[in-house]
Amino acid sequence: MDIGFVSILLFGGMFFLLALGLPVAYVLGGLATLFTAVFWGPESLFIVVARTFAMMQTTTLVAAPLFVLMATVLERSGVAEDLFEVMYRWIGSIKGGLAVGTVLACTIIAAMSGIASTGVVMMGVMALPAMLKRGYDKRLATGCILAGGVLGPLIPPSISLVLYGTIAKVSIGALFAGGMGAGILCSFLIIGYILIRCYINPELGPPIPPEERFDLKAKIASLKGVILPLLLIGAVLGSIYSGIATPTEAAAVGALGAFICSAIHRRLDWKLISDVAKSTIKVQGFIMWILFSAQAFASVYMGLGAATLVTRLVETYEIGWWTMLISIQVVWFLLGCVIDAWSILMITLPILMPLIPIYGFDPVWLGVLYAVNTQTGYLTPPFGAMLFMMKGIAPKEVTMTDIYQSITPFVLTQLVCLALCIVFPAVITWLPRLLFE
Repeated sequence: MDIGFVSILLFGGMFFLLALGLPVAYVLGGLATLFTAVFWGPESLFIVVARTFAMMQTTTLVAAPLFVLMATVLERSGVAEDLFEVMYRWIGSIKGGLAVGTVLACTIIAAMSGIASTGVVMMGVMALPAMLKRGYDKRLATGCILAGGVLGPLIPPSISLVLYGTIAKVSIGALFAGGMGAGILCSFLIIGYILIRCYINPELGPPIPPEERFDLKAKIASLKGVILPLLLIGAVLGSIYSGIATPTEAAAVGALGAFICSAIHRRLDWKLISDVAKSTIKVQGFIMWILFSAQAFASVYMGLGAATLVTRLVETYEIGWWTMLISIQVVWFLLGCVIDAWSILMITLPILMPLIPIYGFDPVWLGVLYAVNTQTGYLTPPFGAMLFMMKGIAPKEVTMTDIYQSITPFVLTQLVCLALCIVFPAVITWLPRLLFE
C-alpha cells in the first residue's frame, strides 16, 4: 500500500480519535498496535514491546522523574511564596508591577522545575488573587501567569529538551544553554508587552497604593527569599555547564536541593514526602505512557516507509531551506493544538532526523525551536492543558471565556520570540558554542 495513503489513514485516525476525547496515550498506542497487526501480522506485535523496552533502557531518561520530583517538592516548599514576596516589595509600586513580578517569579521557577504546571499552579494560587484584589484586569492577570508558567518546558532544566536530546543524540547541556537564551528573550517580550499595555492603560495594572509600599530596608530584607532558588539553579545548571555532572546526576542534585529547601522552610515531614512521591509517580507515569505509545506510533510509521515519503517529497518538489523550516514550525504548532509536546516530539523527530543533514539544520537550534514552538500548545485550544488547570485554581469570577481571551496577546509574544530565534539563530546558539565548543 502506498505510504501516502497509509499516512492519511494513520494521522486521520489519530485526529478523529482525539476529537472523540480519547486519551493521547491510548490513541497512539492503539493505532500502533492495530497497524502493526494489519500490515505485518499479529506475530509482529513483539516489535511494539521491543521498542518500549529499548526506550526504557535509555539512562538519560532517569533525569525526567528526578526533575519532576524536584518540581513537586518545590511546589510545596514555600520557595514560590518567598519569590513573589520579593517581587511584590520591589516592583509592585510601578504600573503593571505585580504582573511583571509574577512573570519574573515564573521565570525563576521555570529554571528550577522544567515543567509548565509548577509555575502556573504556584502563581495561580498566590499571585492571581493578589492582582485581582488590587484591581488588575482579569485577562491581564490570568494571561501573564499562563505565559510565564509555560516557560518551564523552555528554560532549563527542561524535561522536553531532555527528551529531545535523548532521541536526537544531542548534548543536553548544549540544549539547556540554548534554551536559556530563548527563554530569557521570551520572558523579556512578555514583560515588555505588560509594561507597554499598562503604560497606555494604567487601569489594567494599577500600582499598589502608597500605604502598602515598603521602604528600602524591608526590600533588602526580602532578598533572602531569592538566595535558595539561585543556589539551587546554580547547583543544577552549573554542574552541567561545567562538566562536573551529567544531566541525570544534576537532576539528582536538584531533587536533593529541593528537599533541603523544604527542610529550611520547615515543611519537610512524612506527609510531604508521601504526597510528593505519589504526585511524582502519577506525573511520570503519565509522561512515560505517552512516550511509550508515541514511540510505538513513530516506529510503526517509520517502518511503513515514512522516511521514504519525506525523501520523495523533498526530491520531487525540491523544497527549499526556508520552506522546509517554516513547514516544520507550522506542523509543530498545529499538532500542539491537539496533542502534548512529548507526543509531538516522538512522532515527528524520527521523520525529521534524515532532513537535518540534508538541509544543514543545527540540531541544537532546531531542538530549542521545538521547545519555543510547542510551549504555545499548552495555551492553545482545544488541548491547552494549562487553560483547564488555571480554571481549576482561579477564583469564581474568572470564567473560562476570560481565560481563553487572556492568552491571545501572550501567544503572539511567543510567536514573535519564535520568529526572532529563527531570523537570529545566535539568540540560541551563542551560549552553547561558548560553553561546549
